[in-house]
Amino acid sequence: MLTALEAGDPRQVGRYRIVARLGAGGMGRVFLGRSPGGRAMAVKVVRAELAEDAGFRRRFAREVAAARRVTGVFTAAVVDADLAGSPAWLATEYVPGMSLGEALAKHGPWPESAVLALGAGLAEALEAVHAARIVHRDLKPSNVLLAPDGPRVIDFGISVTDEVSVLTQAGTVVGTPGFMSPEQLTADGQAGPASDVFSLGAVLAFAATGSGPFGTGAPHALHYRIVHERPALSGLPPRLGAVVARCLAKDPRERPTVAALLDDLGQTLQESGKDSPRPHSALGWLPPAVARALRDDDRAAATDPAPPPAPPPADEDAHETPTRTGRTPAQSPPVHPPPARPATVHPPTAVGAPAAPIPAPDSPAAPPADTAPGRRPSRRSRRQILAAALALGTTGAGITAWKLGGDSGDGDRGGDRPGAEGSPGGKATAESGTERWSLPDFALMDSPAVADGTVYVVGTADPESRAVGLHALDATGGEQRWTAPLDESPGRPAVADGTVFLTVPDDRTYALGAADGEQRWTYPGGDAPATAPAVAAGTVYVSTRTGKLYALDATGGKRRWVYGYPWEPSLSPPAPVVADGTVYTGDAEGVLHAVDSATGKRRWTNPSAKGAVVLSPAAVADGTVHFSADNGSVYAVDAAGGGRRWSAPLSELQPSGPVVADGTVYVHDFTDRLYALDAASGKRRWSFPLGGDVHLDPVVGDGSVCFATTEGRLTVLDARTGGERWSFDAVAESVIASPPAIADGTVYFGTHDQAEGRHFILYAMAL
Repeated sequence: MLTALEAGDPRQVGRYRIVARLGAGGMGRVFLGRSPGGRAMAVKVVRAELAEDAGFRRRFAREVAAARRVTGVFTAAVVDADLAGSPAWLATEYVPGMSLGEALAKHGPWPESAVLALGAGLAEALEAVHAARIVHRDLKPSNVLLAPDGPRVIDFGISVTDEVSVLTQAGTVVGTPGFMSPEQLTADGQAGPASDVFSLGAVLAFAATGSGPFGTGAPHALHYRIVHERPALSGLPPRLGAVVARCLAKDPRERPTVAALLDDLGQTLQESGKDSPRPHSALGWLPPAVARALRDDDRAAATDPAPPPAPPPADEDAHETPTRTGRTPAQSPPVHPPPARPATVHPPTAVGAPAAPIPAPDSPAAPPADTAPGRRPSRRSRRQILAAALALGTTGAGITAWKLGGDSGDGDRGGDRPGAEGSPGGKATAESGTERWSLPDFALMDSPAVADGTVYVVGTADPESRAVGLHALDATGGEQRWTAPLDESPGRPAVADGTVFLTVPDDRTYALGAADGEQRWTYPGGDAPATAPAVAAGTVYVSTRTGKLYALDATGGKRRWVYGYPWEPSLSPPAPVVADGTVYTGDAEGVLHAVDSATGKRRWTNPSAKGAVVLSPAAVADGTVHFSADNGSVYAVDAAGGGRRWSAPLSELQPSGPVVADGTVYVHDFTDRLYALDAASGKRRWSFPLGGDVHLDPVVGDGSVCFATTEGRLTVLDARTGGERWSFDAVAESVIASPPAIADGTVYFGTHDQAEGRHFILYAMAL
């Protein structure tokens, strides 16, 4: 399935005639090209701002040279490239087919014989990759395309060759949570061929069961399980389970080599009476439903898409109409809404359509999210309308791909919700989903804090120098008021009584003047803090990895008391929460602790479930404390005495930390859905499909609830109804790596290119 070219897309790249859009990746846009002889090619055009970077050109040239050495049947071969061109480009073999991730999302887990055949093809692909002295480092379902004669491993954009490993940015972890090897998560992060074998085992387990062998949840939880816990393989057939278990050995030396793995898979296939993928197998190696879908896609893509229609004539009164950026069309280039996210992409990945929301069992059946009254069409309904879901619509750095929806720009995006008159967040007439301001080349380290018309952010305005500081920015226009240099990278700041409080994980706590950034005190402590600070009534509260909750005097930093509780040092503890004279924190045994904020004495405890862990902060409202545990449930407890009011088992997946506003508890399970629960009863009010993995807790404010997927999409919903107001797609493969912050009708968040470790942007968007 392809999408038509748009205005501004190239029609010729090198000797290749460009006929359609395929997708977008970390390096740029990907097009379907035709060689002079008519051969279909995937042509990747490098983004202009990358091509101008001398360091990137060196890395790109070396990776292309290494990729040219890969000649395996089950890889997408590099055929042609022009590294000095304007623009630079790369042409690879075109593989018409959906990704493994999309196939699993649409058609469910695979039978054992198909998974074994998949594993044989992937192992042979890795054999070719490793023979070229390349380690892929990001083998995952979305980097596997399904072709008639077997799988294809794609996207070596963040692979590491022997020559270019020194160019990898220090401190950058390359890979995808749930599919990374233990050695990728250690201090040095060095990964060899055995790391790809581990990832292959995780992919096969995912294909057979529909879930990863280490579960789901926040990255730190997944990373801990990968390093310390045994994989969950009970759902695998015995023969396949034995192969996967060997691949997932913690020690790389205990994993089979790729050659040995091929022998294992071949023997197991013979024992099952099946065979491995081979040329001209006519899709016979795939599950029937997937084979039928690929045949249908192949028929639908038999012809190239039609060229884009001519643009409509200009409106004579257009000069009087503001654009989405607040400028007139004469001042601003047009912004075109992007096509839907891909159903078939090469390269890099494909994203399956989210399922329709499930109505609460105790409420009347609700209309699906795609057709709810007053809402614009979602990406899924737009894909049905266009019948050509593909490329992630992005352009250069700083140019964003806006939400899909009605062409009129009306509907439920909140266009009738201007910012409050005179609010520090921006103009009162700002339209929802528009950019108030942005700062390119600003690397945001954690969620901002907003107070008294100032945005306090930890990061660097010069990512190349990596000079970290606390920056005070004007909330109206983003102008810098002051910067306080820091010698470490603190987490999220907290602001109270004219002071900004910061915690450097496993190091110390700072207090800086909110007006000038001058340091007032620092508390090193023998037992270093690990969480963001919580501040109330002149006291700062922080927790440590050794299970201690500290109370510090906010004026001078002197310790007032310490409270101990069970904790696992390898896990990041939840930040403490303070309300009405009580501090709340969870422990490694699934227990919520209520501590007197003045004395540090325990008031009460409430257990969740045996063996559970409370990994996220609690939320307090209207005399009730809400918390979640990694057993998949959310709990409501009486704040006065600790008695249980209700519990809600959401799913088998780990819930996020709950957020409470206006009588509603918001929580998601990181992979499937965002839920809105009645705070008094725990009954479900609505749910919304996440549309991808989510590694950050939801954020609620000003009548909106926000969440960010690992694909780099920020979605803003109406907190009351669950209707989508607008969404934002980051540039190319940029991600939103820290929780957004909402204040004064504005949402603040930062993006950066995950693959390259650069192209940082801080945004302030109108809610």
